[in-house]
Amino acid sequence: MSVYQVKVDSGAESVQLPCKTIVHLPEGVKVMWRDKDDDVVHVCQNSSDQAEEQDRYYRGRTEMKRNLLEPGDLSLTLKYPTDTDSNTYTCTVYNSEKDILMKKQVVLWVKVLSVYQVEVDSEVESVQLPCKTTVHLPEDIKVVWEDRYRKVHVYQNGSDQPEEQDRYYRGRTEMKRNLLEPGDLSLTLKYPTNYDMVIWQKLAEYIG
Repeated sequence: MSVYQVKVDSGAESVQLPCKTIVHLPEGVKVMWRDKDDDVVHVCQNSSDQAEEQDRYYRGRTEMKRNLLEPGDLSLTLKYPTDTDSNTYTCTVYNSEKDILMKKQVVLWVKVLSVYQVEVDSEVESVQLPCKTTVHLPEDIKVVWEDRYRKVHVYQNGSDQPEEQDRYYRGRTEMKRNLLEPGDLSLTLKYPTNYDMVIWQKLAEYIG
């Protein structure tokens, strides 16, 4: 089974997992992409996607070329990759009798999130934790800020989601609103103290 390796930065808009064949595929073939945990990433059969078979983590984030009846490209496009998408993906092609016609693997490495250092005196009124992107973000993006142990701030569909936020941070965080244009996802933390000296990360998740 052939294995490809693909590397991409976590801020990329998409990444392609290659799977190509020169074999003429018969009608009724089923193409299934899975990750190393055997979760279904994408399914295409009779030239149409089968979203109901897909794991919810990948819904709305995958796209595959449609013309499966000609020798060619079965590559999968994965949108908005993050470091949690670093994985081994397997493309398997089945005939109508469920026999395996082809199997290929792709190892995806997503570069870890950039790390910034911010220093501030504990007496200041607020501090900004920077996070900027040049990627055009869809309307239903979900942005999650976390420290090592807790959920700091959640923003989805144009509004904050305080019910998902850890109580320690409630009323102390604010995020810029315009997520529909490439730009600024920075978080403002009000009234910082020594207890706020932690490592933070931003996760931008596409929710289909």
